[in-house]
Amino acid sequence: MVTRKLLFGALCAVVVLTATRAEAQIYFQDDFEDPAASAEKWVDLWGTWEVVDGEYQQSEGVPNAMSVVADEFWDDAIDDYTFEVRGKKTGGAEGFLIMFRLRGMMEPRAQALRDHPPLMAAQAPSLEYWWNLGGWGNTRSQVESWGGVGGANSAHTIETDDWYTIRILSTPTDWTLIINDEEVANMADATQDGLGRVGLATWSTQASYDDVLVYGPDGPLAVDPAGKTSTTWAKVKTRRR
Repeated sequence: MVTRKLLFGALCAVVVLTATRAEAQIYFQDDFEDPAASAEKWVDLWGTWEVVDGEYQQSEGVPNAMSVVADEFWDDAIDDYTFEVRGKKTGGAEGFLIMFRLRGMMEPRAQALRDHPPLMAAQAPSLEYWWNLGGWGNTRSQVESWGGVGGANSAHTIETDDWYTIRILSTPTDWTLIINDEEVANMADATQDGLGRVGLATWSTQASYDDVLVYGPDGPLAVDPAGKTSTTWAKVKTRRR
């Protein structure tokens, strides 16, 4: 864990130090090393979310537990981004819900959701996407949407206590799913021009999330630090063309 944290910090430091060499486009980041800072960045809508040992943990086995990026840390004009996060299932029946293109009020699904970020709550019509990894009793995966386009069925399941690296590339015209460097699907979808923030969620499962990074089409790197291979970024760039 310490090694990964150092690499994540090095990535962010290299971006700052080398901005004049190449334009890095980091829109949002959180490595959960500073609980007070993370508390400002996230708004939890349901479930029990807290930063523990440098991870963002949801510890209740309840459905529809969600946490979204706060207004102050998201630019609603962003319409082309890669959302990258590491996730580990720690218990329960299913896997991860990785949320993107979020606008307006999230669907409560019989839960009394907490207050949304004010700017988000004022948006209409509502839009909600989530990559349901290990859903339906951890038998398969699929993108579901409230107000948009779903699909991208796959046989992916999620093992307890294993870390997974998840990427979602969302553009004004499509979105692409990648898990552990495997491209799962690319779907044409111009709903609301690709606008909408990101979030993390679980369904009847406990999970830990770490190393959240959201970056633009020119990438998060001005140079290539240890732990972030040029091969990985080349795959992302190729998918955007």
